[in-house]
Amino acid sequence: MKIVNLKADMRNIDIRFRVISKGEIREIISGDGKELRLSEVEVGDETGRIYLTLWDQNIDLINDGDIGEVRNGFIKVIRSELRLNIGKYGELVKIEEDAEFPETEKIPNNFPKPPDDYRPPFKRKYKRR
Repeated sequence: MKIVNLKADMRNIDIRFRVISKGEIREIISGDGKELRLSEVEVGDETGRIYLTLWDQNIDLINDGDIGEVRNGFIKVIRSELRLNIGKYGELVKIEEDAEFPETEKIPNNFPKPPDDYRPPFKRKYKRR
């Protein structure tokens, strides 16, 4: 799949990309009190760019300029931007250099956007008795 084809709320995404810029690593506290590391990484292919959200050990797997692949990822909309996520059923893999993959400076600076009338899917909240 190519970045230009990504849409809001897609699932089961396998996509290959080059790391353009690894964002700063932030420490956050989860709802259950665990300390987690978070980094938003700008990645791209010959069709465009998207932000990939990485947590904990996945942050250390790739660096600027590397080629990576997300297997079984999904798309979320955060602050009116599409974000690529791995989740607990997905995986991030570093790919050895691929001569056919574009260099960072040849990756277009366009990000896919959700439709203007986007509404997140309804999630039913159940109360426990």
